[in-house]
Amino acid sequence: MQNLPWHPHYDVWALIFSLVIFFEFSTKNKSIKGEKRKLWYSGIIILWIFTDYPLHDIGEKYLFSVHSVEHLVLALVSPPLLLLGMHKEMKKIISIKPFILILKFTSKPVVAFFLFNFVMVGMHWSSVVNLMVTNTLFHFFIHSVMLLVSLNMWIPVIGFNEEVRPINSAARIGYLFLQSLLPTIPASFLAFGTEPLYTAYLNNDNIFNISVINDQTLAGLILKLGGGIILWISILIIWMRWYQDEKTFDDVVRNNTSD
Repeated sequence: MQNLPWHPHYDVWALIFSLVIFFEFSTKNKSIKGEKRKLWYSGIIILWIFTDYPLHDIGEKYLFSVHSVEHLVLALVSPPLLLLGMHKEMKKIISIKPFILILKFTSKPVVAFFLFNFVMVGMHWSSVVNLMVTNTLFHFFIHSVMLLVSLNMWIPVIGFNEEVRPINSAARIGYLFLQSLLPTIPASFLAFGTEPLYTAYLNNDNIFNISVINDQTLAGLILKLGGGIILWISILIIWMRWYQDEKTFDDVVRNNTSD
């Protein structure tokens, strides 16, 4: 990678290191950590791979399609893994009253839906993307906001603690179905655009032998199809668990009745 020399991303390293420290030193109870370790570290590793060299640099400087994959990971892959991987002692540490009061409001399905989609649509506005790929601090700020609203978006589905619980299974399915619709707007502009939307990518060398228009089209397909696949897999998992719970309940009732 002659045109893509290695360089450190200290901001990413600091975030990853902080997440590891938070998990390992928030409790000495190994059994509590053992149950959640795979999920937590899966979320961290995936986050690290897509926000560090070389993928982040390729997405920032050369291919918006790679940048779009990074966005999918920040929005739909790492957040649910991190939420599912949080053990109860971690949640206790951050469950101060002001935080829980804010979370109770922002994690309401309607609020979470609009916060997430406002950021997702807004950050694909051409002027925002052009500034992101030319200003490192702004890029880090936008990705941080995106990660936060994405974590918040998944809380109605996964829950947080006894005070902030997930919505019921039918509501979760409807909520995720609606989440799969709105990203169609920026994805359509990208997939069917006939002119480059992001001028910042025109000024870089074409080292991957793909035109800006083809890269832009691919980015739109990744956002729409990739995001849709992830959300529909989540819907399928929820439905299957819901069906199993209902079946178990019916079996219990039937057995009690026959007794």
